[in-house]
Amino acid sequence: MSSRILAGRYELIEKIGDGGMAVVYKARCRLLNRFVAIKILKPEFTKDVKIIESFRRESQSAASLSHPNIVNIYDVGREGNIHYIVMELIEGYILSDLIKEKGALEWRRAVEIAKQMATALSVAHKNNIIHRDVKPHNILITKTGTAKITDFGIAKAMDQGPATENTGTVMGSVHYFSPEQARGGYVDEKSDIYSLGIVLFEMLTGKVPFDGENPVQVALKHINEEMPAPRSINPSIPESLEKVVLKATDKFQINRYATADEMLKALEDVEFDELLGNRKKEEAAAVAEASAPAGEETAEEKSHVHKKEKGSAGGNKGGNLKIKILAVLLAFIVAIPLSLGIVKVFGAVFGGGGGSAKEFEVPDFRGMTYEQAQVMAEEFDLQIEKGDEVFSYDYGEGEISSQIPEHGTSVKKGKTVTVNISKGMKEGTVPKIEGLTFDSAVHMITKYNFNVGTVTTQPSSLPKDIVISQSPEEGSEATPGSYISFVVSAGTQENEAILPLLVGMTVDDARIALEQANLSLGEITYEMNENVPVNEVLWQQYPAETTLEALSAVNIKVSSGNEYIANDLTLYIDYAAAEDSVFWLTVTVSDEEGAHNIITREQRIKEDIGENVVLSGTGIGTVTVIFNNDVVLKHDVDFNTGEIIQ
Repeated sequence: MSSRILAGRYELIEKIGDGGMAVVYKARCRLLNRFVAIKILKPEFTKDVKIIESFRRESQSAASLSHPNIVNIYDVGREGNIHYIVMELIEGYILSDLIKEKGALEWRRAVEIAKQMATALSVAHKNNIIHRDVKPHNILITKTGTAKITDFGIAKAMDQGPATENTGTVMGSVHYFSPEQARGGYVDEKSDIYSLGIVLFEMLTGKVPFDGENPVQVALKHINEEMPAPRSINPSIPESLEKVVLKATDKFQINRYATADEMLKALEDVEFDELLGNRKKEEAAAVAEASAPAGEETAEEKSHVHKKEKGSAGGNKGGNLKIKILAVLLAFIVAIPLSLGIVKVFGAVFGGGGGSAKEFEVPDFRGMTYEQAQVMAEEFDLQIEKGDEVFSYDYGEGEISSQIPEHGTSVKKGKTVTVNISKGMKEGTVPKIEGLTFDSAVHMITKYNFNVGTVTTQPSSLPKDIVISQSPEEGSEATPGSYISFVVSAGTQENEAILPLLVGMTVDDARIALEQANLSLGEITYEMNENVPVNEVLWQQYPAETTLEALSAVNIKVSSGNEYIANDLTLYIDYAAAEDSVFWLTVTVSDEEGAHNIITREQRIKEDIGENVVLSGTGIGTVTVIFNNDVVLKHDVDFNTGEIIQ
């Protein structure tokens, strides 16, 4: 593609990656004169406020980390409808590609990579950041052999997007899910340790421990099946290293390494023990050689000669390792409008839209120059002509800002599309700085010939130093040189969480948003509402931006459309009453039809804190909760009204 400048400083050079959610470009930062990688969210995701907000929150959390084994995030921003994240450019290869091409790695190389990842996770965990998606696809190896982890929290953000585009990416992570992730339990740093253990298993054996026909099967195996021993697949693995893998991937969080530092120490001990063992073997061989009769070969020398002769006949089976040079898979964002146009047009032309082959959808020319649009129009037998020159807040000077017919409209070949060309933003128009970092906001203000006004801070669910609001508002008229004031997020205090806006989200999105805010989903009730889509949140227990105690449960009310849904009861079970760290849970409901178990002696971990259990029944009855053999809770329930009588 031809050069395009973002934020007045990032010159896009070439596309180096294309995923389900975003496109990655190699770019040059004109301000600092260095190459960077810029990930741009594809247009089809730019209208989803939840995805954008989640991306900003996650990327800003990762931006607070600075470590040689973590891909650095330099900037996050938006220009028009283009959302982007600027990151360190890594020229090397992805660990998943290396395993795919080479198979099992030599155990010392696998340990070295695992040590670097443990070090990176240790830094993240000490900054209260859980990665949640540790896998070979998110581990980059530089040309010098340094391992770097990327995409902190990205998969969580992706889960909120349309399932059709990124299902493969998200589902792939299930091979590295911890059992608590698979069952929707409490996720902490030990979940990352489990995933790192799975990555180490794959590096040592060339395969994942659990696989299946679908993600559900794989998730159930993580929960129920024993971890296979790595040495049963690759006997050359040291026994001490196998023990590290099995401890890191224990089903119960309490039995794993307590911290990433503890796992790092265990890996270092494996290296030391093996080095010590090899030295003892060498010393023993030297003694044997010294005591052997003159002119007689030792057994070890004979073995060495035999291996050498056998090796010379077989040749080099491994060959030269051909590794792709790939660049960074970054944190997750907006793409140039060209992508959406191409996707839609090809989808229609080749049967994706199910319509007539003689008609197709008009591509999105916005953001292109007139010359680029001419080339695109010619490819699809469209005519194109210039319309008016207009001021535009969203598009730079010389870029197409609007078109008739609009993109997505079905037309026949030969149709003329009229495009309006942007003259840039009118002087005196206030730029948008909400959602930018403090530094990016200052840059944007000065770029458009304004001055920085009063800057204040306040607690917010947004990461620290992100602009919450501005005055004057974006798009308003103001005299050049006047002041723009803004409010910056101070983040949250320890053990506090700020409730996000849940109304308008689906239940699944609300659950994810709460988890990301360090909160949990409480009781769910349904209400008929023909004007609101089914499964969309109508009400939340507290207003958005309310400060709550971390891990608090938040109740919501959800639309059932035009159908009445009998409200199942949701009971929160607190594990605090458990006497043992691992215990058996039984939940029994007695109603008008008799007694039945909701949960029958399932193992739980006290450290998981608690869980929500959905109760079903008819009429009026009781619910009983048993830990091991002790009744810890008993309530009356009314399934007619959806009420639990405490």
